[in-house]
Amino acid sequence: MTSSEFESHMKKLPVIPHVAAKIISMAEDNEFVSFKDLEEIIMLDPLLSSRILKVANSAMYARQKEITNLQSAIILLGFKTIKSMVMLISASNMFSEVSKTRFYRFFWQHSLLTAFIAKDIAMTVGLKSQIDEFFLAGLFHDIGQVALFHSDPEAYSNLYEQVHAGKERTIEIERRILGTDHKEVGGEILSYWNFPVFFSDSAREHGSLNIISPHKSMILLITAADIISTYLLSGKNSNYQKQILETIPKYTTLTLEKLSYYQEEYMSILEKAPLFIECRSIFQL
Repeated sequence: MTSSEFESHMKKLPVIPHVAAKIISMAEDNEFVSFKDLEEIIMLDPLLSSRILKVANSAMYARQKEITNLQSAIILLGFKTIKSMVMLISASNMFSEVSKTRFYRFFWQHSLLTAFIAKDIAMTVGLKSQIDEFFLAGLFHDIGQVALFHSDPEAYSNLYEQVHAGKERTIEIERRILGTDHKEVGGEILSYWNFPVFFSDSAREHGSLNIISPHKSMILLITAADIISTYLLSGKNSNYQKQILETIPKYTTLTLEKLSYYQEEYMSILEKAPLFIECRSIFQL
C-alpha cells in the first residue's frame, strides 16, 4: 500500500478526541505525571468523566462506599486500566454516527469480546502485568476494517456479507476487491497513532503462524482470542482457524484444555461480569 493510499484511508477516519489523544500519549512510567494531572485532563471531557466513574462503580470494582470523584476512580482503576477505558469510551464516541449499521454492530461485538478474552488469556499464562495491553491489542486488532469501511461503506458492507457467507477469508476478499486488507491498514493506523509496536504488530500479523514480529508468542495469544471470539459469536471456525488453534500450544503456554474452556464455558461466565456488561452498554450492544 502506498503512502497516498494510506493517507486516503486515514482522512476518512474520525479524529481521536483531544483529551483521549493526550491521555494515550502519556508514558506510564513518567515520574512527573501524577493522578492529579490525569484527573485534570479527564475532567476536560464531561462525558468521559461520567463514564469513568460509572465503570469504577461497577460491581467488579465496587467497594462499600460509592466512588463520587475522579481521583478516587483513577487510584482504584490504575493508570493502565484508565488508558484502556479511555480508548474504549473514545472509540464508542468516535463512531457513534454509524453505530447502528450491521458492520459496526458485529465489529464491536467481536472486538470487545476479543479484548476480554485476550485479557483473561494474559492472566492465565502468567502475564498479569500486561493484561491491559492485551485488552487494547484485542480491542484494536481489526481497526483496519473501520478504515476500509469508511473509505466506501456500501462496498465494504457488501464485502462483509461475503465474509459471513464463509467461502473465503476476510483478507482474501479484501485484497481481491480493494487491493489491500484490514491487517495491513490496521498496522499502519496504529503506528501512525504512535501505539507501541506490540499493538501495530498484532493488528498486522494476527491470524497467521508466519509471524516475524519479536512479539510472536503474544500475537499468537491475541490470535487465539480473535478466533475464539469468532467461534463464540458465530458458532463456527474455518478449517484454517482450527488449524491455528491446534498449533498455538506449540508456541505458547496456552494449553488445548484451556482453549476448550474458552470455547465451551467462558461466555456464560463473562456475560455475568459487571465490567463486560458496562462495556457492552457503552457500545449499545
